Amino acid sequence: METEAYMTLAEVKKRQASLKDKMPLDQAIAENIQNWAQWLLDEGFEGSYFTAELNGNTIMISDLDGRQVATITTDAPSYVDAFKQSDRMTMLAIQSKLRRLIDQHGIKTQ
Repeated sequence: METEAYMTLAEVKKRQASLKDKMPLDQAIAENIQNWAQWLLDEGFEGSYFTAELNGNTIMISDLDGRQVATITTDAPSYVDAFKQSDRMTMLAIQSKLRRLIDQHGIKTQ
């Protein structure tokens, strides 16, 4: 699995600075994290069967019917805070947790 599909904190800051409407940094980070989780799910299941949604310190995973089928969490107050402290380690932790759920059939297609 490719591990460079996400942006580092420096890259998120650069992207945020280039946006005309000046998206708040926390929102840009949150989008980056949610996009990374979504990309991992799409790759893990070879398609868009699940949706990742970031909510504070939790990434909620829903199926095609919108039912929540799994969650992953961080010990930090939020994934955004965790990313600010260690962008690479946060993304790798998300990758590891999702991979474990997929491998152990903690997330299943209907």
